[in-house]
Amino acid sequence: MDAHMIDSKIFGHRWSTPESHEIFGETARVARWLEVIVTLAEAQAECGIIPVAAAEDIGALRGAELPLDRIAERTRSTGHSTLGMIQTLRELLPATSSEYVYFGATVQDVSDTAQVLEMKAGGALLWRDLWMLEGALIELARQHRETPMAGRTHGQLGAPISFGFKLASWADEIGRHLERMRGARSRWLVGQLGGAVGALAFFGNRGLDLRAAFCRRLSLREPAISWLSCRDRIAEFAHVAAMAATSLARIANEIYVLQRSEIGELRERSQNATVGSITMPHKRNPERSEQIVTLAQLARAQSNILTDSLVHEHERDGRHWKIEWSVFPTLCHSVLAAAAMSRELVCGLEIDMAAMRRNLSNVPASEHLLSVMSARLGKHRAQMLLQEAYRAGAEEKVSLTSLLQGFATQHELSGLARVDFGSCALMVDRVVEAAGRRRALESECWQ
Repeated sequence: MDAHMIDSKIFGHRWSTPESHEIFGETARVARWLEVIVTLAEAQAECGIIPVAAAEDIGALRGAELPLDRIAERTRSTGHSTLGMIQTLRELLPATSSEYVYFGATVQDVSDTAQVLEMKAGGALLWRDLWMLEGALIELARQHRETPMAGRTHGQLGAPISFGFKLASWADEIGRHLERMRGARSRWLVGQLGGAVGALAFFGNRGLDLRAAFCRRLSLREPAISWLSCRDRIAEFAHVAAMAATSLARIANEIYVLQRSEIGELRERSQNATVGSITMPHKRNPERSEQIVTLAQLARAQSNILTDSLVHEHERDGRHWKIEWSVFPTLCHSVLAAAAMSRELVCGLEIDMAAMRRNLSNVPASEHLLSVMSARLGKHRAQMLLQEAYRAGAEEKVSLTSLLQGFATQHELSGLARVDFGSCALMVDRVVEAAGRRRALESECWQ
């Protein structure tokens, strides 16, 4: 078994996804760095900086399967992040072209641009999963617009709500993350080409033209200024991703609680082969929901580390910049795993409406009674009388009706059995309608 849970053959499926490995695996990283290097050569040829023939030779390496062991050995021996790869590439090129590979570039040009491409790929997967999750929640909210259940505050039974109201609250929050991702895309997906200290001095008066061609070829925006020591793009993406994962944790945590045996209103779908407990065969453990909460905790911690990278010294600071190489992929594994599990959780959710009605029967209609009595006695006097009556009823085991005989009218008391969830259904409608309008202008693809 590999040392890290993400790469574990046994446990890795709980901490990552096959798609996240396609982005952040070693082979994928080398291929992405190679793509950046090839694109740079092509842009340099376009701008007349290197011979077209050299760019064609370098371009022929695109998609090549490079010898990772040789690159790794040379990286260790040189102590340089990219020299092992550049030496290997030069061996694969004709002598007339080998001098032009990685021409005038620096490690950060390659690694930052590659990381933005990772952000683009990871963001697209996160967007897709949030988009599909929002759609599933909207449909469930529509179905359960008027399904009554108990609302709870401070972990205690409170007043009636509809299950659709809870679902719409989840959908509305996911929708805001989609809005954040759409609005920030142009800020995040920006190429990097700065050379030694960001000044592009190696390329003389052709530096800005080269950067424009380089970014255009990679379908990335061109920055106004080199951002070698400006890490806010990475930090913002990390925080939005971690916030999204934490919203997924809010949903998962609620499902975790509501499938407790003594509540039993929701359940995760399980497969026949699923084992809840080896020693307690009756158990059906909430595996997905608790794992989503765990992954979100990791994502929050990882996003905070990436925020530390904002404090950079001068024009390059490896003490903070290279932290991203380790933490950014780990963050994305955590977030993408949480998103994939959340889709499975919600789409397989088992809803026990009978349990909801049973639990709701234990909820006194105190809010409704307070409302109607306030019109006659004033809100504060009615609240004081009701609070005292409920306290006395619990302590003395006396019925509330008998305690309120002298204070409440028969008409007021007749509403004690009423289930009134106020404007819940209307708010569900508003969320569904607003999401429908927004989604009509968007798509499953992050663009």
